[in-house]
Formats: sequence, structure tokens, C-alpha cells
Amino acid sequence: MFVFGTADDVFGMAIRIEENGFAFYNGAAKKTQQTSVRKLFEELANMEQGHVNAFKSLRATMPATFLDPPVWDPEGLAESYLQATADTHIFTVEAAQDRLQGIDNVDQAIDMAIQFEKDSVAFFLGMKELLSQQDGKDEIDKLIGAEMEHIRMLSRARWALSRGGSAHVE
Repeated sequence: MFVFGTADDVFGMAIRIEENGFAFYNGAAKKTQQTSVRKLFEELANMEQGHVNAFKSLRATMPATFLDPPVWDPEGLAESYLQATADTHIFTVEAAQDRLQGIDNVDQAIDMAIQFEKDSVAFFLGMKELLSQQDGKDEIDKLIGAEMEHIRMLSRARWALSRGGSAHVE
């Protein structure tokens, strides 16, 4: 088993997943005819882009000890592995495009988004376990909290739509 466990590794994967999440929500917004749902997906896309920027900033300011790779990797294979792992997460651009094509209604789009966010939470909980330093875990907890807020937003939208209301809820 390949083992890695620096905060830098996790933040690299987080950035990739958030970029892919942006692509999903952006595509879903373009596909959605209902104004309130389109606005919700646009808002989530903007939040994902904000997460990308935040995690890039956090990654750049981490203590040097968090940036040390756990194994010697002169060919950058660990980075390649991390990118591949992030890309096989359910939030990949290709998977999003394929799944968006299969959406027939707003409920399906919201349910798919909720599942993607749940998968992200599970993914980051697993990744957090690889970290040995509490500071890195605290930062991952912030990401998990943000993803859980997305689930709450989407769940409230689904509930509002089921009652004949607007999907864009605060």
C-alpha cells in the first residue's frame, strides 16, 4: 500500500476536488432551467472556487514540516498518485459531465449534488486520518465543515422545492 500523509498532500487533493466540484456545479447551473436552482448551483460553484483559493493560500502558508514528503520521490510519483486519486473521486469533470447528461429533472440534479458532497466528506474524513499533526487535521476539519454546509444548503433546497417553494434558501 502506498502511504502518504503530509498536510500538503491532502491540500493538493482538496484543491483538485474543489476544482472538479466547481466544474460540476457550473455545468449543472448551465443545464438547469429553474432560476432558483440555477442560482443555487452558481452560488455553490462560486463557493467551490473560493475553497480552491483558500486551500491554495493555506497550502502556501503551512509550516515547512508539513511540506516534507514522507518518502523520497525524485520523479514526482507521489504527486501523480495524488492527482489520480483526486480525479477518481466522484467529483471529476468527466464524471460530472457524464452524469449531468443523465439528469432529467431538478430533483435528480440536487440529489446527485448531495451525494457528491457526501462522498467528499467521506473522502476528506479518510484523508484526515493519514495526517499525524493536529494542525493539518484542524484545517481538514474546516474543509469538511464547508462540504457539510453544502449538503445542508442542497437539502434545504430540495425540501423547499418539494413544498412548491424556491430552491434558493439562505
